[in-house]
Amino acid sequence: MSDDLSFIRKWIKKGLSKDKKTLDFSEKKITVDMAIDMAENLSLPEVEILYFHSNNMKDKVLEEFADAEIFESLKELWLFKNILRDDSMIALGASTRLTKLKYLSLYSNKIGAEGARALAGSPNFANLETLDLSFNKIGDEGAIALATSPHLQKLQTLHIDANGIGYGGMQAFAENDCLKSLTTLNMTYNNFDIEGLELLRESKRLKELQTFKSDLHDEDE
Repeated sequence: MSDDLSFIRKWIKKGLSKDKKTLDFSEKKITVDMAIDMAENLSLPEVEILYFHSNNMKDKVLEEFADAEIFESLKELWLFKNILRDDSMIALGASTRLTKLKYLSLYSNKIGAEGARALAGSPNFANLETLDLSFNKIGDEGAIALATSPHLQKLQTLHIDANGIGYGGMQAFAENDCLKSLTTLNMTYNNFDIEGLELLRESKRLKELQTFKSDLHDEDE
């Protein structure tokens, strides 16, 4: 831990909203040592929304926050445009703090199948309503894990565009109804598998959604 913690006070002064419910730590260069300092010294129990995006953040940095007090009251966590991979998703899934989350933004990272499985398999995300995993690399294995998750029962909106998803993942979403609260599914810019795309288009389950977008199907009812 570093001796100078003045950066924390400066960042809070600049990034904390007047109602103390939103904290913006975006576009910061956070080192592992800084993450340790912040995780050990940040106590803001009223914060519900944390912007942690565009920080060039790697797994080791986010892992330091997984059981930090600052995560305990969060309802929204914005982590898009970082360099997060599977290990940090495993840490989030195992966290003892992150149980109130309703919105999780992870687009434009480097999360693979193992990371998607960690998210889908964790009871931490039982209250999650929106999950954005666009522009990652979860592939078929990750898509299948999400489509068959026993914990994402409250998930309403899922973005998995541009993830290298092919027939297996498309089949999982076409044929499973585990995500019973889902109303919006976006999965454009994936592998152009004709059979898989036809399964999606003909799926009775997906026709019930308010919004469903794929590379052969773009409908908003």
